[in-house]
Amino acid sequence: METSRFIDHFSEIWNNSSDRLPAFTNTYSDAEKREREALFSTYTDRFRELRKEGNAGSIDTEKFFRGLRSVMKQIYDYADESLELITNRAMIDASRDFYREARAFDSSLSREEIYQAMRNAWIMNGLQLLLGLPVRLTPSILAYSLLYPYSDNLLDARAVPVTEKVVFSRRFESCLRGKGKMGNNPREQAIEALVEMICQEYPRDRFLEVHQSLLAIHRAQTHSLRLCGCGNPPSTGEILRIGFDKGGSSVLADGYLVAGHLSPEISRFFYGYGIWLQLSDDIQDLEEDLADGTLTLFSAPENRTSLPELTNRTFHFGRAVMEDIKCCKDGVSKEFGKVILKSIELMLLQAAGLSSRFFPPDYRHRLEEFSPLGFDYLLEARKKGNPSRMKLITSLIDEVV
Repeated sequence: METSRFIDHFSEIWNNSSDRLPAFTNTYSDAEKREREALFSTYTDRFRELRKEGNAGSIDTEKFFRGLRSVMKQIYDYADESLELITNRAMIDASRDFYREARAFDSSLSREEIYQAMRNAWIMNGLQLLLGLPVRLTPSILAYSLLYPYSDNLLDARAVPVTEKVVFSRRFESCLRGKGKMGNNPREQAIEALVEMICQEYPRDRFLEVHQSLLAIHRAQTHSLRLCGCGNPPSTGEILRIGFDKGGSSVLADGYLVAGHLSPEISRFFYGYGIWLQLSDDIQDLEEDLADGTLTLFSAPENRTSLPELTNRTFHFGRAVMEDIKCCKDGVSKEFGKVILKSIELMLLQAAGLSSRFFPPDYRHRLEEFSPLGFDYLLEARKKGNPSRMKLITSLIDEVV
C-alpha cells in the first residue's frame, strides 16, 4: 500500500498551517479553575474510596461512570451527547472485554503494557462509531492492539542493538506476508499468534488491503528506526515524513482492521487523524524523547527554539484534518468529531503547559487561559500520583474484571 500521496497531501496542510495561537471556545478565570480543581480533587478522593471498597467486593461500575460523566461535563465541558458516545455501555464493555482477553492471551503482560495496547483499542472502537459499526471487541482489535507492547517496544528500545532490530523486522515482515515464521522466543511466538488471529478474521486472499495496510505500518515503523539513531541521521524534512507515515499508517491500519474495506476519502481522513495523534504524542513525550535522543519535529535540535510555533501549527493542522470527518457516518461524525477535537486539544494544552523546561513562561501563561485546570495544580497532582481522567477508567477496569 503506497502512502506517499497521503504524506504529500498532509505535508502541504502542515506547511500551510498558521503558527499563531488559534482561538479557543472557552476561557477560564482563576476562580473557575479553583472551583474545578476542588471538584476534581473530590472526585479523585472518591475514586480511592471506591478502590478500597472494591478490595472487599465489587466496585459499583454504574456509580463510577455516572460520576465520571459528571466530572467530564462539569470540569472539561463535554456535552451530554458527547459523553453518551464515549461512556456508553458498549464502549465500557469493549474495554472490559479487551482487558480480560489480553490477560487470557498473556498473563505476564503488565498493567502498563495492557494500557498501552488499550489506548489503540479505544481508537479502533471510535472508528467503529465513525463507520456506523457495532462497538465491540473483535479478534483483530485485540490482536493488532496487542502487537504494540510486543513489537513497537522492541523497535523503540535503545538497549536493543540495531542489527537485532533489523533481523527482527525482516522476520516480522515475512510473517506478515505469510511467507515465514517468527523466532522461537516467547515474544515472537506471541507476535505470530496475533498475526494468525488477524488472518482468521481477514484471510489474505479475500482482504488484500487489510494486509497491505499491515505491511505499510510495518514499513513505517522500520523507517522510524532512523529517528532513534539507526542509520543515517534524517534531515528535517525526512523527520516530518517519517513521523507522519508512522502515525498515519497506524490509524489507517486500524480502519482496515475494523471494517475490512475503506473508501478513498475515509482512508485519507484516517491517515490524517493518525498524524495528528502522533504529533500530540510527540509533544507529550518531548522530555523523554530528548533524554533518549529520539528525533521528532519537536525534539529536533533545529526546532528547539520554535516549540510554541510548532505547537500552534499542530492545533491548526488538527482542525484542518478534522474538517474531513464529514466523510464518515452522518449523525455520529459531527458529535464524535467534537469529542476528538476537544480531547486532543486538551492534551496538547496541558502537555505544553506542564513542560516548563521547554516552553517559555509567557506562552504557557497564554495556554493556561484555555485550560479548565491550572497548570500548577496539574503539576502538583502529577507529583502526588493523582490519576488522569484516562487512568481513572483503566484503573476501574483493572478492579472490576
